[in-house]
Amino acid sequence: MLSSFATAQTTLDNQMKSYTEKVNDIVRIEKWNMKSETDKIDEAFSAGKITKAEQIAQKEAVSKKYETIINDKIENERTQLDQITKTAVTNSVYNTPRDTLKNQVVLGPGGLSVSIKKKNKSPKEYINQSSLSVGYAFANLTKDKGSFNPFENDSEMRIGNSHSVEVQFRKDRQLGSFTSPWILRYGLAYRTDTYMPKRPQVFVQDNSQLFLENFEEGRLKRSKLRNVYLTVPLEFQLYLNPKYTEYDGKQYLDVRKKMWKIGVGAYAGINTRSIVKVKYYNENDNFKKYDYTLDDGVNAFLFGGKFSLGYGGVTLFIKKDFTPIFNDKAILPNKNGIQFGIEIANIDF
Repeated sequence: MLSSFATAQTTLDNQMKSYTEKVNDIVRIEKWNMKSETDKIDEAFSAGKITKAEQIAQKEAVSKKYETIINDKIENERTQLDQITKTAVTNSVYNTPRDTLKNQVVLGPGGLSVSIKKKNKSPKEYINQSSLSVGYAFANLTKDKGSFNPFENDSEMRIGNSHSVEVQFRKDRQLGSFTSPWILRYGLAYRTDTYMPKRPQVFVQDNSQLFLENFEEGRLKRSKLRNVYLTVPLEFQLYLNPKYTEYDGKQYLDVRKKMWKIGVGAYAGINTRSIVKVKYYNENDNFKKYDYTLDDGVNAFLFGGKFSLGYGGVTLFIKKDFTPIFNDKAILPNKNGIQFGIEIANIDF
């Protein structure tokens, strides 16, 4: 902020200097033009072409003409200076230089934030913007569809190692007036859920059934099941302590300021593939691995809900899949997904 005001001050100083020079040039040039006309009037009087009274009247008329010309030109320059001053102050407040395209990268408690700033970006555009978000969450399975406990131990999954990563392209739209604290967020997301069973278990597919069993082909290093989804998220966000700013005589919700916000939403998606991956050491202690795509056991469609709580650039969330991850062909104790995570990166443009 201080650097923005310093830049604005330097810009204003340079513009004031330029304005003063232009005013001096206007006065100098127009006085020279006026002198040329009055000299011709004096020559006409000396030659006896006009009377003394006519000389005085004509010189007075020329003087008033150039007074008007000088005042009009100076007023035009002053109007331009006023506009420059207003632009410089606006840019210092909103940090949006009008003559450049500026990118900003910030690394803070909420992760990486990248803002691609456009020319003439107003508070309205800051609210109604597009962004690319990356979220990371710890994933687990619950037995009860209505359970919101992400730490159920009977899931047979490794808590803290099972996780989900989602890359989401989304749009924000303010609902209501420019001061409304309600935001509608929607978009398209690519999501991968990775479930790691407790050692030494691995996922096994046999006769169209999916189940867990102990690995007996050597020393297990890691096993996992990865589900990949394309989802369509929809979320309503509410700023609990809305803060505002004035721009062009109007009040706007200023989403760049630190505010508390909550979000409630839903998502629907389709499973694009499910892969089992196993890494191990055989009896000769040689590293081996294999993977295969699941044909059965995982539901093709996904539907769930999301609740989020954020402050400034930090947003925590919990997601609950209302439809089971696994179907009746999966012989598993828990089949319903749940996630608890954080948004670690945002790219606004």
